[in-house]
Amino acid sequence: MITSEIRVIDGNPTLFVNGEQVLENAYITYFIKKARYGDFAEAGYKLYSVPLYFATRGIQEINEIPPFDDGVFENKDAPDFSIVDRAVNQILEACPDAYIFPRVNMSLPLWWERENPDELCDYGNISMDKRRPCYSSDKWLAETKRELKLFIEHIENSPYRDHICAYQLAGGNAEEWFGLDQKGSIGKRSREKFEQYKIERGIEGTEAEYYYFLSEICADRIIELCEYAKELTGHRLVMGSFYGYIYDRQDRESDHHALGKVLKSPSVDFLCSPVSYMDERALGRDLPCMMPLESLKKHGKLYYVENDVRTHLSGPLFDIPHFHNVHYRPRERWYSVEAMKMCYSKSLIKSHPFWWFDMGGGWHNYPLYMEMDKDFIEITRSAHEKDRSGVSEVAVLVDERVFSRFDREGRLEKVTPITYHFRNKLGVMGAPYDTYIAEDFDLIKDSYKAFILIEPEESELSLKIKKEAKNCLLITPDKKDITAEELRRFLKEKGVHLYSESDLVVYVNKSYLFFHTTDNGKVNINLPDGKKLRQIYGDKVDLDKHILPAKTGYLFEIVDAER
Repeated sequence: MITSEIRVIDGNPTLFVNGEQVLENAYITYFIKKARYGDFAEAGYKLYSVPLYFATRGIQEINEIPPFDDGVFENKDAPDFSIVDRAVNQILEACPDAYIFPRVNMSLPLWWERENPDELCDYGNISMDKRRPCYSSDKWLAETKRELKLFIEHIENSPYRDHICAYQLAGGNAEEWFGLDQKGSIGKRSREKFEQYKIERGIEGTEAEYYYFLSEICADRIIELCEYAKELTGHRLVMGSFYGYIYDRQDRESDHHALGKVLKSPSVDFLCSPVSYMDERALGRDLPCMMPLESLKKHGKLYYVENDVRTHLSGPLFDIPHFHNVHYRPRERWYSVEAMKMCYSKSLIKSHPFWWFDMGGGWHNYPLYMEMDKDFIEITRSAHEKDRSGVSEVAVLVDERVFSRFDREGRLEKVTPITYHFRNKLGVMGAPYDTYIAEDFDLIKDSYKAFILIEPEESELSLKIKKEAKNCLLITPDKKDITAEELRRFLKEKGVHLYSESDLVVYVNKSYLFFHTTDNGKVNINLPDGKKLRQIYGDKVDLDKHILPAKTGYLFEIVDAER
């Protein structure tokens, strides 16, 4: 009987299946009829995700995306589990020894919503007749659990049970637990529950408290559904979800600001997010994480990043306006190569797994891309024998709860410049950094040479950190124009090792270093004494030449100088 668990190796949560560490690089596509499972199996991939749906619904109300596949529970009286069997068996035909973790979209069918109008949000994104369930509804939760039970029981009794190694429980808008109204999941049931919440907490019930309550409700639902799924699988398998995008979604309507609660739950084993979409994912700068990654690690949670890298084969998924924006345009081949290289290297060095999200199917169907995918598997295999402990001497903190004070308009002035866009400066300051939620400060306050506290507005936690943190740089709205050079000066004064004294994207751990050049191509790597670099990926580079091609990346192993 298959089992999976998260073990911590060199400080990094790591996926084990049947007692063995797996090659954690994975593959998924929304369009399974165009999936390239065979190509990735040939490249050495053993881990796959597959999207499955309770209902025949689009994943985003706001953009009117059509359904990607049929839903299992579309017929109220006769669930169609052949949809699940067909999707799983398609992977196993290409890779008979695959491990699979379904992405289970738990949106309920339209028939349930029509029968339960009081359990829905006040408004929908399109019109009143498209209102969707409110997270505060206990009746919605009960129906979701009923369908989840039938779904997992089918898999547990299937011939392929021992290939299903985990479940990713997806809900809300875009499957990422944003409210289906995109306003915080507000309805009759949220107002009722908030009245009880106010009494239990002894609070006034301010607008900010209400929006933090909405985040807590969302977090509670994720936790309870993961707990239930664990019960249904005899606590044999790991469970996770999208959640905690505090660097990309600071608006209070996102429901993503109770990450601390999720991290404390033993029932949630992993969390996921895409690579940040900041600045249209332009090269010549970092492609940052949406999550406070090291807070996840500190609590033993695995982080899976969704690398939905666009290639020259990418394009609109449907002929609707949403898919004709800049985020879906094809990229030039060289651009795709550099983005793939950077996304992979970041996962390798920050020691968290990823899946290639071949969103439209066939986006990697090009010999060079598949050769890279194969190379990355081999590098990952060898990295399992290396020490990938972190070497960062800098911790960046932000109090997620403060975001409940900012609506979409309010965050633009105070929040976005110093959280969302500030990562551009952090990403090229020439030193690695770790990210945390502020409530984890007591766990790390003696572990770093320097702290950077992001403070859109003062809070109880930020007051504590300013009082107790040694060598703390405060980033407030009036410091939104701070430069990477100013960050370097601060770090140098505090004794932090700079791997570059000019703007350069640098990822580094005890065994590997990757750098990516900015627009000027300047490179001058400064290693600790007794170390040198041995290049293992990228065009051959001479580090004595301090000007290299712009927007290009190079991956190295760090070795002793006498080798």
